[in-house]
Amino acid sequence: MTVYAIGTRRTNAELIADCAALGYLRTDDPTFDATYGQGAFWKVWQPSALLAADLHNGERSHRGRWVHAWDFTHLPLSDRSFDAVVFDPPYKLNGTSTGIGASVADAAYGVDTPASWQDRHALILAGITECARVTHRMLLVKCQDQVCSGAVRWQTRILADHAEAEGFRLVDMLHVQGSRPQPAGRRQVHARRDYSTLLVLDRVAAQR
Repeated sequence: MTVYAIGTRRTNAELIADCAALGYLRTDDPTFDATYGQGAFWKVWQPSALLAADLHNGERSHRGRWVHAWDFTHLPLSDRSFDAVVFDPPYKLNGTSTGIGASVADAAYGVDTPASWQDRHALILAGITECARVTHRMLLVKCQDQVCSGAVRWQTRILADHAEAEGFRLVDMLHVQGSRPQPAGRRQVHARRDYSTLLVLDRVAAQR
C-alpha cells in the first residue's frame, strides 16, 4: 500500500487511517482527540484507547464513548500524558455565516459566529500550545491555507511554526481534497486551494 500526500482521500476518517498506516498513530497508544465533534475522524480506524473532548457540543455520550466538554485551551490533563493528540480547530476564516452554500456546516464546526482572522488564529495557537503540552510524541493539527481579507493566510506555515516553537518538528503533511467551487460572482485573484491539510508533528523527531 502506498500512502500519497494528496490523492483520492475525501474524508478525515480516510486521512486518519493513512496516518495509522504510516505509523504516526498506533493502535495501542493512548490517544486524545481535543475536538471530537461527532467522531468523524474515527469512522475507519481508531486506537484501542481514545479519550474524546469537545466543548462546542457539550458533555455527552456518543456511540458508547463519553465526550468531555473541555476547553482545548485549558485541558484538565497532565503534561505529556498521551502518545498522540489530534486537534481539528475552527480554522475556517469567515465573516458573517449565511447558513447556505459553503456556510451550511458552520454551526456544526463552531464558526458561525463572526470573528476576525486574527482572533481565530489566536484561539488556534492557544489550542496548539495546550495540545502540545499533553502529548509526548505526536501532534496532528488540521488546517487549511485560505484567502481572507484579500490575502492568502498561510495557516500551514503559521501553525506549524508555532508547534515547532513548542518543541515539535513538522515531519509530514497529508491533504484531503475538497469539492467546493469558486464562489459565484467573486473575482479570483489567488489559486483556489480546494483541499485541507493535516500537519503531522513529532516531538521525538525535534529532539534528534
